[in-house]
Amino acid sequence: MLKILVALVLLAHGIGHVMGPLQVFKVATINPTWAGDSWVLTGVTGQSVGQAIGVVLWIAALIGFAALAGVVLGWLPAAWWAPLAIVASTLSLMGIALFPTAFPLMSTVGAVVVDIAVLASVLWFHWAPADIAA
Repeated sequence: MLKILVALVLLAHGIGHVMGPLQVFKVATINPTWAGDSWVLTGVTGQSVGQAIGVVLWIAALIGFAALAGVVLGWLPAAWWAPLAIVASTLSLMGIALFPTAFPLMSTVGAVVVDIAVLASVLWFHWAPADIAA
């Protein structure tokens, strides 16, 4: 049961990254105060390139967290856990750092908490999905 809960949290976090592309492509208004700018990228690359970078980060994080859920459930190789967790969490945090106002505040806070928890579980606690009792 705990594996399912962990997998659901990872999957939900991954799916949450779709909010960025939905807003960039004007499918939905996730945060009406976000104009699509990155506080770092827009001045250097312009808004379109900055948004493209954001979309790539968010989609990669979405795929990464969905795959992590698959690892936890045993559908994908256990060896993928640590590298995938580090990459997916880092990409997610990069998206948040570059576009801190793209999502509503509580979504952003929740995402940071999950990203840091995943990184801590791998880098500090050396946790792996196999550590969950079946």
